Amino acid sequence: MDQPDRQQNATTAKGLTQAAVSLNREFQAVLVNEEVAGIGRAVAQIVRGDGWHEAKASAVLVASVVGWLGIDSVRTLGFYADGNGPVEVVAKVGRYYVTGHGIESEDDITVNACQRHRARFSQSRFEEIDLAQTNTRFTMGSPLAQRAVDRLATLLAEEIDPEIALVVLGG
Repeated sequence: MDQPDRQQNATTAKGLTQAAVSLNREFQAVLVNEEVAGIGRAVAQIVRGDGWHEAKASAVLVASVVGWLGIDSVRTLGFYADGNGPVEVVAKVGRYYVTGHGIESEDDITVNACQRHRARFSQSRFEEIDLAQTNTRFTMGSPLAQRAVDRLATLLAEEIDPEIALVVLGG
């Protein structure tokens, strides 16, 4: 029997399809771009790195994903580590989660978030949140945050076609 060497919907070891792995590479390339990394550092108020791993910048990143892919395609979820939080915000698009660490599968997101925040799996959860509500852990509502959201959403749209991203993510 002739079978193709690679299937479009084959799943990798981390739970991402080959198309999602490719999209993840493109997404991470945008996040480490010099301008975008500078935006992330400014929002997170850190000196090194790209900032998108920090709690303060995660809300800005998710708001940018909403601007890039559309409000109807993205669910905004907060990660409550050991019942406290939210300590991080992620964007759920289809069956994937977009974070400052890249694109993660449903199978991996809770385990990865628990490891990132040194939280107990049994006492941690994801829950829908409203980014418009005031939260001292996040930077939303400030002029800096809004400029960062707008610029990052524009850069994401310029680098990665939103329609293709939605198809890959299942949104």
